[in-house]
Amino acid sequence: MKSMIVMQTDFGFGGGCAMRGTCLMVDPELEVFDGNHQIPKFNVASAARNLMMMVPYWPSGTVFVSVVDPGVGTSRRASVARLKNGSFVVSPDNGSLSRLADMPGIEEIRVIDETRNRLKGTEKTSIFHGRDLFAYCGARLASGIIDFEGVGPAYPVSEIVRLKADTYYAEEGFVSGYFFDWMAAFGNMETNIAIEAGEQAGFSVGEKLRVTVTNRLTGKVHFDDLAGFYPSFGWVPLGAPVVYNSSDGVLGVGLNKEDFARTYGVGVGENWQVQIRRPSAEDSDGAAEEARSHSIREEK
Repeated sequence: MKSMIVMQTDFGFGGGCAMRGTCLMVDPELEVFDGNHQIPKFNVASAARNLMMMVPYWPSGTVFVSVVDPGVGTSRRASVARLKNGSFVVSPDNGSLSRLADMPGIEEIRVIDETRNRLKGTEKTSIFHGRDLFAYCGARLASGIIDFEGVGPAYPVSEIVRLKADTYYAEEGFVSGYFFDWMAAFGNMETNIAIEAGEQAGFSVGEKLRVTVTNRLTGKVHFDDLAGFYPSFGWVPLGAPVVYNSSDGVLGVGLNKEDFARTYGVGVGENWQVQIRRPSAEDSDGAAEEARSHSIREEK
């Protein structure tokens, strides 16, 4: 049985289309799926996290082709990792494999041998390894033209490039971190703060929390307001802010049926500091006044 291929990149569906076509030229019977072509540009950490979230929900043996590759054409290794759950990840070894090294774990990793596993006729260019190397090699592996040993020489799993540990802070009534990712279609922002950190802080569903978003480079505060902590968006009024437990296992911040990212001009990365805390007495008084005003507007 041939393996399925699932692709993710940071360069949109145009490049993804070329990668899909390359796979089908190798074997027209392959099933090729577009996982995510909207990873934030050059964001290796986001690629690592997205892989961690995708891999458990695909059958064992799936070949994931992940191309977020700001070092394309340099000495970084082009690799294929065999995971402990039986699946494979074809990717630059640039930190993209960091999360998978912990869960489900990486059993073995090999460097792609370009003399055997590169699309013929592309040897004079080095800027589209997603098509010329990763998709091509992944398709050969998925179709059974090569086995894992046929990818190229193995190297120690201990040499896999690891990103620095993702850190956040939590104490009673307070958590802080940064915006790690965003849901481009809806504009919801996802923090790097684990759901468990919110539990440690003692946040309760239904309470108001103070959310402050600051750009560390400019010092500008882009958002500083109360938001309800609820299971999902529909628990708050249209356009109102909400803090929620994301399906990615972290705290998210969004607006009900509106775009938080564009409304407040925020982005992703460690410079986008997020603080979420239980409000002070002054905050609570303000929330009560806001609720009364909202009620009056509703009555009118």
